[in-house]
Amino acid sequence: MQPHNLTDLFSSSLAESQLSAKQQAVLKASLSLFSEKGFDRTSTKDIAHLAGVSEGTVYKQFKTKESIRQALLAPLIQQVIPSAFTEFIHEIGEQHLPDLHTFLTFIVHNRMAFAIANQAQLRILAATLLQDAALSHALAEKFQKQFMDKAIHLLAVYQQEGALVDWPLTRILRYIFGTILSYLLPVVLGMQSSFDLETAVSEAVAFLERGLQA
Repeated sequence: MQPHNLTDLFSSSLAESQLSAKQQAVLKASLSLFSEKGFDRTSTKDIAHLAGVSEGTVYKQFKTKESIRQALLAPLIQQVIPSAFTEFIHEIGEQHLPDLHTFLTFIVHNRMAFAIANQAQLRILAATLLQDAALSHALAEKFQKQFMDKAIHLLAVYQQEGALVDWPLTRILRYIFGTILSYLLPVVLGMQSSFDLETAVSEAVAFLERGLQA
């Protein structure tokens, strides 16, 4: 299955919502512009032009630019990110991951590539999550539970084979994704301008193997 990007998933979530066509157009335009130019540098005039509506319509539908951002974040958090999680789980199920090295390489490469491809959209979400610890924790827990169902048998096999350290699986998952995030956050937040995917994957996998091999 070819995974969707966040923009596609966002459009699908809006199509299934109760929002009017004009509201959907405004939110789609806002996601595109906030991703490209940033929230502060995007005007309601820019949004109206891209959405094909008047600026007065934008204000009528959402009142303020902050209201637009909140209306945009709701489907991202409630539908889009969970859908992206689900697609990732399906991808894992389609792979042959016979050993720890193959498993770690796939997980690290997959998530890094996804984040880089969607970094502009993720930047909008990341800024909110960094300010809302409870929301960040809730999303992390949701992902961990979904991922655990698919990963648990693989991790258990690696442990039984003596290839994986004898830690609780939740600790191992936190270790893996904490390492991935340490590479991605500076890029997603715009603190790092360049990113060599293959080098980052190689370094992260080597680091994880040193920490996780029995």
